[in-house]
Amino acid sequence: MKIAVVEPCLDFKSNIVRDVIYGCWCGGKRIGGGTVPPFELLTIATILKNEGHDVVFIDAQAEQLDVNEVSARMKGSKLLIVSTSVMTVNSDAAYTQKLKKDSPDLLVAMYGSHPTFMPEDTLDKGIDFAIQREPEMVLKDLASALDNIDFEKARNTNGVVSKLEDGTVINNDRYPFLDNLDMLPPIDIDFLPKNAEYFNPIVIELPYITVSTSHGCPGKCNYCTAPFFHGARTRFQSAEKVLDDIGYYLSKGIKEIYYRDETFTADKQRVLDICKGIQNRGYKFPWICNARVDTVDREMLKAMKKAGCHLIKFGTESGNQEVLDAIKKEVTVEQNRLAIQMCNEIGIDSHAHLMLGMPGETYQSMEDTLNFALDTNPTTVTFGICTPYPGTPLFRRVVKEDPSIGDGADNAAMDRLHIEGDFNHIFSDVDGKILTKTVKRFYRKFYLRPSYIIRRLFGIRNWKIVRNLVIGGLNIFSFGYGSKS
Repeated sequence: MKIAVVEPCLDFKSNIVRDVIYGCWCGGKRIGGGTVPPFELLTIATILKNEGHDVVFIDAQAEQLDVNEVSARMKGSKLLIVSTSVMTVNSDAAYTQKLKKDSPDLLVAMYGSHPTFMPEDTLDKGIDFAIQREPEMVLKDLASALDNIDFEKARNTNGVVSKLEDGTVINNDRYPFLDNLDMLPPIDIDFLPKNAEYFNPIVIELPYITVSTSHGCPGKCNYCTAPFFHGARTRFQSAEKVLDDIGYYLSKGIKEIYYRDETFTADKQRVLDICKGIQNRGYKFPWICNARVDTVDREMLKAMKKAGCHLIKFGTESGNQEVLDAIKKEVTVEQNRLAIQMCNEIGIDSHAHLMLGMPGETYQSMEDTLNFALDTNPTTVTFGICTPYPGTPLFRRVVKEDPSIGDGADNAAMDRLHIEGDFNHIFSDVDGKILTKTVKRFYRKFYLRPSYIIRRLFGIRNWKIVRNLVIGGLNIFSFGYGSKS
């Protein structure tokens, strides 16, 4: 069966907070004109190809393809697979309907946080199959059923929610979480578009890819979908599997890897084994990962540095302990501070993701967050506005007090994500309009310090860093002094 796996090209305005954290927008403008290899879509495409399907992978964002070009490439496809979230579901659904106009019999399967937590709302947007939780095995089973023209089996596939013509919703049991992540193949590099170069300002070597070596997160933050999407238990690929995949990627010409695990460092021994294996196998490549501050120590960081890790992204969230407690972060301000300090001393760049307008937030606690960033001096930071997502305790709290939030999709649109706050007054003591101005002020305060600029200039090691600094700096300046507030 011919299957199209598509990353749509959606027309969003520049948004520096979103662009730093999440990825590209259609003009190729990710704080630095970047695009991000969609590792999960690529994994799904690889699995389906290995199952014998005729798979067409199209990254319309990276290649800047309009919908007509995408339609032409996927002609003859019986199934279209698209990932989505609360931020993009409306645009993604509208995009798929345009593709269906050229192929009326085309079936659309959509996965991600929104189909998981709001399946019926997703179906109401013209989607045939809403895939809940982790999609890899669900989509494999769904494709197998459709390939055999067994629509009853397809509708009864675990993890699939669909709707009959009479409006009856078929909501099956969710697919069990996958324990053996070693069975997931490395992404097929041949799927990557040949006429598009993925770029990210935090990446120092190209070409690069994004991958994930685990599912889940040890955290229980009440604003985050991860613990509810992936379950309470973190599952890992073995160190040997990670190392074998690195060898494959390097043999295919990949020069840098960005590990997008929710918490790459959750299992210390696995990290140490991976780092030792990288050195023993003679692999030389730079890499990036995400981490929680309470999962790193000096031994681990030194090993990561020796193995090529040049940047760690931390979800530090706040510089105020009461706020951290209110969001159930289960870390302390001092742990946040120590993690960044250790990175600075060992020579690993650090990124601190900070949010404003969180539960328990006050105007003073926001200033604490700014002072935390200034005092700890991570290499880069992002300041965003806390957004209630479906599937989280925070969203359920908002729904009780203001049902106008609906399915959340109209209030977390990608073009305004994390720079506007419509519902923050429900769970914090700050006003949404003031939050927007505060985000801009904090960016100016952090990045336009003479000491910061001098430090970054003296840290230049090659022209690639110059490129990233120039591109990122121009975007930050534009955002910080933009007219919109």
